[in-house]
This record gives sequence, structure tokens and C-alpha cells, in this order.
Amino acid sequence: MPSSKNDHNDCDSHFYTVLYQWSARMSGIAIELVIPAAIGVGLDRLCGTVVLFAILGTILGMVLVFWQLVKMANFHDGVDTPPHKEDNDPV
Repeated sequence: MPSSKNDHNDCDSHFYTVLYQWSARMSGIAIELVIPAAIGVGLDRLCGTVVLFAILGTILGMVLVFWQLVKMANFHDGVDTPPHKEDNDPV
């Protein structure tokens, strides 16, 4: 059975939806890295410290990014899946 033009458009629509979701996630991760570091730089200027808050902000940003990447790695088919239990494990 030959595919219709609507099937092709549905495939394109799904591709662009997935592409949009992926770019939104990556943008969010980039923002989570940059914003805490920028706040740290601002606090350094305000408090007169050299790089203390900038380093702390960068570390916080890296922790947030790592946490988001772990969440993305555990994300499957639009549902967060819990770890599987073995059949012989008690409740």
C-alpha cells in the first residue's frame, strides 16, 4: 500500500516536535550552567571578593546540569521509569 502525503507530513511533524523538545532541553541545561555562574560573578562584584562566589556558582551550575542529564538518561518514552525489581525480591 503506497504511503499518502498525509503520512509523510505526520512524520515531518513528529520530527520537528522531537527536535523542538530536544533543543528546549539543551537550552535549559545551558541556562542552568550559566545563570548560577553569572549570579556568582555579580555577588563577587557586590561583596568585593575575587572569585569565591563565581566558583561556587559554577559548581552549583555543574551539579544542576549533571542532575538534569541523569534525569534525561532515565527518561524513556515520555515517562520516568523506576528501576526494575527482580522477580524474587520481596515487596
